[in-house]
Amino acid sequence: MAKKSLTRWLAAMGIALAVVLGVASDAQAAPQILRPSSRPMFFTGGVGPVFWGLNASRSRFARGVYTRFKTGLDWGYHFSGRGEGAAIGASIEQEFVDFYFFNPAFKFWYDIEIADMAIYVAPLAKAGYALATCSGCSTGHYFNFGAGAEGRVVLGDRGMVYLRPIQIDSFFGTRAFYSDIFVLNYSFMIGGGVTF
Repeated sequence: MAKKSLTRWLAAMGIALAVVLGVASDAQAAPQILRPSSRPMFFTGGVGPVFWGLNASRSRFARGVYTRFKTGLDWGYHFSGRGEGAAIGASIEQEFVDFYFFNPAFKFWYDIEIADMAIYVAPLAKAGYALATCSGCSTGHYFNFGAGAEGRVVLGDRGMVYLRPIQIDSFFGTRAFYSDIFVLNYSFMIGGGVTF
């Protein structure tokens, strides 16, 4: 009985997937608002939580996982001359709560178009500098390397929204007020912006 249910469920899912892919592959089926992006540059802003968990320290700030609020601005340019393929640019990320964290970086994306529409999956990597400080504390300086992926949708060949479910950042540097030499964190962001 369970085997029959599983077989029916898999068959139904296979048919549904075939229908979705068949419709998506038809260029005429894509609504006008989701036509592939023709603009090479973009500017976006986003917000979300960041979870600090793996710290090379024994300070009180490094015990367990703790959460901060994060904002980010990205600017990028696609080499293809339209909104897909390899892109380079810059980002500025900031974190707040118990101290201030400032992270400017160079960034790389590779936008992969899904189903001939302005829906993209974009793996990303970044490298840059980070500064951590708080009132009455010493300041820490770090080298940052990060990697992740995001889903993007371009609307009307002008607006953009994105969801970045994963970004892992590593920080190597001087001992700051919280005594960390190496920090690894995870962040989740959602945002939007414009293409031009």
